[in-house]
Amino acid sequence: MAPTEELDAARERLGQLGRVPESASASVTALLGWIRKIEITDETEQQWRDLVISAEKLDPSDAAAFLALTQQLKEAPTTPPPPRGWLLADLAVLDCARAINAAFPEETAQETESS
Repeated sequence: MAPTEELDAARERLGQLGRVPESASASVTALLGWIRKIEITDETEQQWRDLVISAEKLDPSDAAAFLALTQQLKEAPTTPPPPRGWLLADLAVLDCARAINAAFPEETAQETESS
């Protein structure tokens, strides 16, 4: 599965579930940590500032809040260059998607076979 497919599958599952699976909680906590470490300077775009603030307030078990946060990260501008730390947060989203998808192994296996 390509990274975008993994992310889409995880987003769909979370939308149906309403909560982040316990097995993915460590990945979500790591993502929040990476977002909180993004270096905010005077030149940082407002969307990046909002993302860091959202991560500070997020309940890691709330699927809707998590989905909103990942959408914020996806939509954050990359021009001018994003602040230091954004790439680790971006990679951590993929790790979260994989952890969420792993919580549903039978569905993932069926989707892979049908592709």
